[in-house]
Amino acid sequence: MQIPVFLLIIAFFLNLWYNMQVLTGVVMISNVELQYVGQTAQNVPYPGREYALDVMQKLDDAIKIYKNKYENKFYSLILSNGEEIHFAVKEKNLAHILGVDYKGLISDNMVDLTKSLLGFAENERVSSYEVLLRLLENADTVLKNDSFSTNPRKLLNYYKLMVKCTSFSKLSNFEEFNFGFINFDKDVYQNINQCKFAPTAEKFIFTASDEALVPYCMMGIVLDNEDNTIYVPQTLMAPVYYGSFMNNQELLVPVQLLINNAYNLSKHVAKPEEKLRILNMYRSIISQCGIMSSINIYNDYESILRQNAIDEKAKQYTR
Repeated sequence: MQIPVFLLIIAFFLNLWYNMQVLTGVVMISNVELQYVGQTAQNVPYPGREYALDVMQKLDDAIKIYKNKYENKFYSLILSNGEEIHFAVKEKNLAHILGVDYKGLISDNMVDLTKSLLGFAENERVSSYEVLLRLLENADTVLKNDSFSTNPRKLLNYYKLMVKCTSFSKLSNFEEFNFGFINFDKDVYQNINQCKFAPTAEKFIFTASDEALVPYCMMGIVLDNEDNTIYVPQTLMAPVYYGSFMNNQELLVPVQLLINNAYNLSKHVAKPEEKLRILNMYRSIISQCGIMSSINIYNDYESILRQNAIDEKAKQYTR
């Protein structure tokens, strides 16, 4: 199968544009990259070696973030409506959310090539997490394979990895309370926007991306199919029309975070100025996007009133 000429032309100019951005010190997600995110590796042009190497570096960074922030850790998040959820990123989720098509790589059409390029023995079990590690270990081999325009069996969609790894890196500092939270009703979204939405995410965590075209990165989470007490990530997105995911949805403010591993438990409580920053972010989004959303802070407000009452009584006793 030969890649159409127009895709090769796009790839050439995209690589030229990317190198110009690197030289000027500014690299932003573009419309061209976003239009390729939802496609298979075989249907997108190779972006050039410099771009591909940068993507591999971002993949390496994302795996380091996973090991530092998520490996063998569980997050408990208390929200402003009184809800408490437990959240984790597991090895089995990582390849998918970072944009590596694990199922495609081990399909009947690809598994022999995947094992050969990544150094797996013929009968060796190929886990999704091990595939991630082997992709980095064999980066030059993978890039060489994917760079041939006539190759119908490419391993990676580098545009998808760029967007997903960038989003993951932004959504990894929860203790800073720099994120918003959506209780997401998929039916409401589909009815308002008159479109289908494939993911089954029940909740979204999102944060500012520092990108002009896609101002927010979003992580959709669902209950784990092996443990229905824990939420795990299902999808990472950087949507252009981010407001559509918040329209007529319940927005919440994170108020407490507990991070638990095998050795210790650390507790983080949002400061008033951190809560206010999130509320101001909501106000800005609602105003800019012209949407209707409910911000549920009732339980947190009640907690503040109760604490103030306790503090006032304590002051009376000390007078």
